[in-house]
Amino acid sequence: MRLGIIDVTEWQTIVDFETGYPVEERGELVTLAAEILKASPYPGDLDLASSRWVTDTALRLWQHYQPQLMFLDYASLFLNYTFRPIPADQFRAAVHEVFAEVERFVSQSGFTPVVVGLGDLTPFKGYIDVVHSDGQVAAGGMSSRHAGLYAPSLRDIQALRDHPAVERVDTRDDFRAELGGCDDFYRRFPDVLATAKEGYAFRGVSSGARPIYRMPRYEAAVPWYSPLEGAEKITDVAGMVLQAAQGQRVALILVEAVGCDTFPWPYRTIENCHHWHHYTAGDGQYLTLSSGRQFTEHPYPPGYRFYLEDHERKLYPFSGIYGQRPTGMLGQRFAGRSAAVGNRSVLTHLAAGAQITVECFARALYNQGVMAVCE
Repeated sequence: MRLGIIDVTEWQTIVDFETGYPVEERGELVTLAAEILKASPYPGDLDLASSRWVTDTALRLWQHYQPQLMFLDYASLFLNYTFRPIPADQFRAAVHEVFAEVERFVSQSGFTPVVVGLGDLTPFKGYIDVVHSDGQVAAGGMSSRHAGLYAPSLRDIQALRDHPAVERVDTRDDFRAELGGCDDFYRRFPDVLATAKEGYAFRGVSSGARPIYRMPRYEAAVPWYSPLEGAEKITDVAGMVLQAAQGQRVALILVEAVGCDTFPWPYRTIENCHHWHHYTAGDGQYLTLSSGRQFTEHPYPPGYRFYLEDHERKLYPFSGIYGQRPTGMLGQRFAGRSAAVGNRSVLTHLAAGAQITVECFARALYNQGVMAVCE
């Protein structure tokens, strides 16, 4: 990730994306990105018009850049339905609006689509309070289903094992023995990881403060639509897309908060698990879909104490908790032109690895503008 362009409507700035410091560098791709950002103000995470923004921006980018591979994500359903008390009938109508935007992109661009629903939501059931634990607990994010325990007492561990809303309590060694993964993943892994039952969230000192109305359902399989063939597991999607992109224009399109119960098009299913772990919309699912590698092969585990590396010299300061560039993503493995657009900030550029990415610049639902990343 070489350069970032940030647009807050009144002004733009160009930064070295690794360090975050302003630079004066220009070029054809940067100029194009700056023009697209200026023409594409983001309506906000809680505005359902953000789905139209994804399609409009993707079509604008396709027309001006002509990529052979595109990565799109539509996150407005998840963001609205999780943090707002939207009635079921309004949600169903919103699903059809989002898929109308997906269809508009496909019909106008002519890309071969691979549309993946990332899983349905379920009503929020309650919090698991870990504020008063003896050890340190990391339960970050806006709706955390995992809690990482550091130097926990026996009382901490037993209290979680006895809690009726806790599904699992795994030590680092037990987790690694069952799920495997890379050394960097376990270098940051907590001493003990607790996993909530479906519908519950942990609440600790680092948890988000916004009210929650829905949580991701633990889906063993998720729906996908495409004329392509060859995907049976979540790890199969990237290889199928890359193979097809050798001879045609292909778009991988991710739609959050839609599973088999709500996917409005004819679909097949892919396995959405790694052993007992169910993928839900987040960095693990995004990176696995784009790389073809399980979440344990990437360096940031659930329950990670991200604040230890959040300092003034942190690299990739616009990439959330990630202080390094993910490798093996779709755009990085594709030899032709690649582009990405999405309204799931941070995850879009992390997972796409595209030559040019345009995403909303929003954090914790606060709309700060739009951002592009150019290789």
